[in-house]
Amino acid sequence: MSDQVNGIVLREDFKAAAKIFNNAFNPMYLSPGVKNPKYDANWDAVTAFKLTQSELRLEQPLVANTSTFLFPVLSNIQNQAQQFPSEIRLNLQDSFVPTRLGVYVALPSSATAINFILYTSFNPTVFANAVAENAFYNGQLKLMINNSQYINGWGLARHKWIGQTQQVVSPLVATDVQEEFDGANSGMYPVQPFVLLLGSQNIQLTIQLPAAITAVDANARIVLRFEGVLAQNSTVVN
Repeated sequence: MSDQVNGIVLREDFKAAAKIFNNAFNPMYLSPGVKNPKYDANWDAVTAFKLTQSELRLEQPLVANTSTFLFPVLSNIQNQAQQFPSEIRLNLQDSFVPTRLGVYVALPSSATAINFILYTSFNPTVFANAVAENAFYNGQLKLMINNSQYINGWGLARHKWIGQTQQVVSPLVATDVQEEFDGANSGMYPVQPFVLLLGSQNIQLTIQLPAAITAVDANARIVLRFEGVLAQNSTVVN
């Protein structure tokens, strides 16, 4: 088990997520002092929905001369960049409580490649424009749901991690040494307080940089991994 998560942490995260789902779909009170006439004391999200550990994976190209990157969260977004084949977006009928967030950079060979490696820093052996691209980690992540700000000023520097084992060019061949990477830990950070993402919401997830990056590698990409609890078929889609 990883340094950040173990059986106890996962159980507590699951219990907290279940409580969030209960409060969202079966609230006892509609507002302070106003009881919900439809409240059902016997209803429980764990039995009503299929709650499972899951992941959202959102990706956008890292491009020069722009300081704002918008990440479509929902699977039905048609008026924005085409979904990459390695993405996992939220279905409209589902709900999701993220418990941890990982921020990565990558250098796929093309827009359709699925065999690329996730990096927690701009390795100069891999990224020709690493010096300029390092400005990325001075940015921040923001999350707005239905015009209300839920995450603001989430610094990306907390996700930068350079392992003890790094890919090099000489005296070894670059492919002889792989980047140290732990998929359960590297680049991940707990999300607190928890937020609820509904497939029926207007979700605006952005990364904002203090200034545009001057030069980037062709096909460079930003990858966000949200680990959490998924409630399938929990949202009514009109």
